[in-house]
Amino acid sequence: MKPLLRSLVPTQLVKLPSLMEVPSFRSKQLSQWLFKSQTFQWEQMSNLPKALVENLKTDFDLSSLQIDTKETSNDGTRKFLFKLRDGQTIESVIIPMKDHATFCISSQVGCAMACSFCATARGGLVRNLVAGEIIEQVQHLQQDLIDNPFPEFGDRMPNVVFMGMGEPLDNWNNIAKSLEIMMHEQGLGMSRRRIQISTSGPEDGLKSLLNANPGVGLTLSLGGTTDETRKQIMPVPGRTPVLTAVDLVADYATKMGRRATLAWVLISEKTDFPEQAHQLASLASRGAFKVNLIPLNVLDDGKLIPSGLERISDFQKILTDKGVPAFIRASGGQDIAAACGQLRRRKEKSDKSSQKK
Repeated sequence: MKPLLRSLVPTQLVKLPSLMEVPSFRSKQLSQWLFKSQTFQWEQMSNLPKALVENLKTDFDLSSLQIDTKETSNDGTRKFLFKLRDGQTIESVIIPMKDHATFCISSQVGCAMACSFCATARGGLVRNLVAGEIIEQVQHLQQDLIDNPFPEFGDRMPNVVFMGMGEPLDNWNNIAKSLEIMMHEQGLGMSRRRIQISTSGPEDGLKSLLNANPGVGLTLSLGGTTDETRKQIMPVPGRTPVLTAVDLVADYATKMGRRATLAWVLISEKTDFPEQAHQLASLASRGAFKVNLIPLNVLDDGKLIPSGLERISDFQKILTDKGVPAFIRASGGQDIAAACGQLRRRKEKSDKSSQKK
């Protein structure tokens, strides 16, 4: 496969040999087509010289995603399964929030983290996504909002969260490029305050993020308050000590000048005990943190179930009584398996069943 032209940040486009041979304004025109007009067909680049377009076509691919499946929930959540050039699939979601839409996008095909509460983990890691595949997810979701807007949000810009398939900080180089494209004025022109990375906290990845300091939001998914309990829920992330991950995220929060988030999935009889709430409050006191409490999305194997409402409320009260901002974040799209990895998993099972027949 050819490299994707959308994987290049606008400052890199200028340095392409074919663009160095033409006036400098051509690179701005190309950026406009790629990132503002969201063009996926070469022939639509009508104001570029044909010779330039042909040279670019020789070296690059312009498009990498095709919509395989789209489902819409009763609550307005929209789930997309995208097919990639190599036949692999990834998921993205549009989630209607209180006053804006949030795009939940993927950073890898599959995931190596093996977290017990995540459907993506059941299939393992296939490969990293390149920056262009990440950016194209955002653009397809933007186009869907243009075609089918939420009228109540007006022209309010969506947020983007790296909370789909994969561990973003295990794909840092491509994440870094995609962030630069998202925030560049000739790219997607997004505010850093509208972008959030959700991570299980690999130490090397957190250090890379801390050193780069892009200023985007950060959420650390914990799963356990001690190294032992975390490994039971999140075997691979559990290799990074809890305190190491929390303190690195706290350092990043200090650097970016706003609170980071600790995410806690509430699983009945596993992560909803009062002593865990007290321990979580202690961890949150190590930096500028708020806590998001997320009831488990039920997986198709039925092995884990979400905590009941009373347990969730009690857990939240322990945190707030200790001065920790704690919010219950109910997941949308329950009726369309909108949680990470479930649509892809269902599609794969269906394809395998069809092949057997």
